[in-house]
Amino acid sequence: MKRFLKISALVWAIIIFVICIFAALKQTAVDTSIMALLPKYDQKPLLNELQEQQTAEYANHVFIMVSADNKQSARSAVNTISSELNVLAGIANLTQSVDSSSTQMDALYPFRFALLSDSVAKKLQIKDYDGPFQSALNALFSPIGAGKADPIKDPFFLYSDMLLEQKINIQVKVEDTLLRLTNVEKPSYLLVLELHKNPFDLPTQDRVMPVLKKIQQQMDEQGIRVSYSGLLLHAAKGAEQAKFEISTIGLGSLLGVILIILLVFRRIIPLFQVLLPVMVGCLVAVAVTCLWFDRIHLITIAFGAGLVGVAVDYSMHFVCESYLYTGVAVVRKLFSGLLLGLISSVLAYGGLALTPFPGLQQIAVFSATGLIAAWLTVLLFLPLITTKNASKNKQRPLPAALILNRCKDAFPTLDMYPKMASVLVITVGFISVGLFFLATPQDSVRLLQTSPPALLEEDQRVQQALGNSVNSAFLVVSGSSLEAMLENEERFRRQLDSLVNDGTLADYQAISQSLPSLQRQQQNIALVTQLYQAKLDAYAHAIGLSDSQKTLAYQSLQENQQTLSPETWSTLAISAQWQDALEPRSTGEYASVIRLQGHLSEATIRQLQADAAADNNINYVDQVADISATLAQYRTKVAEWLFIAYGIITVLLFFRYRLDIWRVMLPPITGSIIALSCAVLINGGYNIFNLVALMLVFGIGLDMGIFLQESRGGIHTWLAVSLSTLTSLLAFGLLALSQTPVLYHFGIIVLPGLLVIWLLSPLMQTSQLETQ
Repeated sequence: MKRFLKISALVWAIIIFVICIFAALKQTAVDTSIMALLPKYDQKPLLNELQEQQTAEYANHVFIMVSADNKQSARSAVNTISSELNVLAGIANLTQSVDSSSTQMDALYPFRFALLSDSVAKKLQIKDYDGPFQSALNALFSPIGAGKADPIKDPFFLYSDMLLEQKINIQVKVEDTLLRLTNVEKPSYLLVLELHKNPFDLPTQDRVMPVLKKIQQQMDEQGIRVSYSGLLLHAAKGAEQAKFEISTIGLGSLLGVILIILLVFRRIIPLFQVLLPVMVGCLVAVAVTCLWFDRIHLITIAFGAGLVGVAVDYSMHFVCESYLYTGVAVVRKLFSGLLLGLISSVLAYGGLALTPFPGLQQIAVFSATGLIAAWLTVLLFLPLITTKNASKNKQRPLPAALILNRCKDAFPTLDMYPKMASVLVITVGFISVGLFFLATPQDSVRLLQTSPPALLEEDQRVQQALGNSVNSAFLVVSGSSLEAMLENEERFRRQLDSLVNDGTLADYQAISQSLPSLQRQQQNIALVTQLYQAKLDAYAHAIGLSDSQKTLAYQSLQENQQTLSPETWSTLAISAQWQDALEPRSTGEYASVIRLQGHLSEATIRQLQADAAADNNINYVDQVADISATLAQYRTKVAEWLFIAYGIITVLLFFRYRLDIWRVMLPPITGSIIALSCAVLINGGYNIFNLVALMLVFGIGLDMGIFLQESRGGIHTWLAVSLSTLTSLLAFGLLALSQTPVLYHFGIIVLPGLLVIWLLSPLMQTSQLETQ
């Protein structure tokens, strides 16, 4: 038998090595986008690409807003801050100044007849020539001047009118080479840091954040307000919080586990023996998932590893029993219990693969393969490395086991009170069903926000000054060519203009406001020609132009009918935020983003969604709403599968335990209900992370009941169950103290859930076990 075990262990080791080698050679990419968790039929590659682009634009930039009571102080502060930021050369590029705006805007002058403002174009389309005529006269005789006015080359001041509209739509203008923010009360200027690496890169955070904090502190002492916006700030705050929790909760948990192992086994080696199967399980799970899928998601690794942690049960039972028996004897004694535990857990977790959600499918494959690998490691490796446990202490129960069993035996069992047991089962059943119907689900992704309110307010202040919406919604316009995309956008803008005019929508920014389609530009030239034909004579008479001057004006119109090409427009500063729209996307389509400004009411959102749905070239995108909807779909599927898993496993275990099935199932069901009730009472609802934690509670609780039933009062079984519960509480339950929402929602379930199961399990055992 031992020789067979050695050969099997060698074969298993080779299989692990081969799987890991193949996985490493494949070099599967790690996915971090939560949108990748959406079902494939819900995803549009073009929208994903645009969403990732929007995220990347924000992710790698730090926007710095410098405000002061007067312009001179603000400009001086900008120069000082720029000098301070020079130490970040090699880590980030700094943008604080650009070419003069007047030079940039003058470049549009040759296209003045093609680039009409929307207001003038609309008047000319309805042949309202008196409007531009009167406006031109008013501007010409106005005491404050008319900007770049030339009564011969541009008698109706179409260029000045177009510039005025451009400036209204731009929240950042160039003022003496500096970037001046126009959407704030106090004089404010903008600096932009473009990071060379991902904002989650810890060395980048360590280099950049001290510099930013020092600048903010120095400027604050001088009465200058410096505000930041960028993912780097949030990532650094999250990393700081994670470091604190690792050094407190994580270290406390690890020390607690080590202390317990030392107290019970009086050696540190059992800690390695307990953790080895879990580590092998996670390693094989990562490798198999990488081989199975094209990409592996970080969420899969995080939650999958937690679920594989159930395997600590298997190794804990083996190590405890190894103090009484040899490895081969322990395998024979525990095999049926380990097999039932494995089957029930694999059914509970592996069934998630049947759902249409890629994220749940990955977690199913990860947890199922991880548990199987851990189970094989317990059966094949542990008998070979736990021999010293048995040889030195054979037939000597651990003192901790004797103490715990005496405490357990002092508790009454429910089969001594059958009526009470029946009432308990029925009550738990009603509460279980009622809880899921009455409890409020919480699916907003904002629940996962880890940044403090002050940092969020500062971020929003800068984004609002930049003219970016405080909401996450935007519109995507697509077309088979750049010209088609611009025409589609211009057509849809009529609906947006209606919403702006009636006050439903604050405003919006679109590329076609700055770069009209070729079709629109040619229409504008035709409209201007009609305006000249209708009103130039009257205009010339009103201001006293001679016939030769009037002829020059007509000649200027004929000579300046060129249209603005995307190539020329792309060289101007005003094109900076739209450069990506000029190139085809990976799908071959052209696409641009219409940025919506101001707060969107529910009615406005519904209107925009309806308008977009009616046009095949328009898509309404709200990343926050999409992610929240994804979380809701996952929550529903996990809840459904939890019910199904409980039902299937109850039927499966019924064939083994018959009428004693309640002794195994009641503790995990009761523990799950009480844990979920605690979460609902404390947080006002439950979410997907609570349900995933319930799966862990279910797995550990089920193993607890199975092993207690299978052991028939084995002296080390209750010790193993207690140690497994205690180490799981330390590893997962203490996460309830975390300030990181995902970890907190996981811990708030595991802590009360496992505690209740551990307290209930002895009550469910039959008083006849020891005599059977």
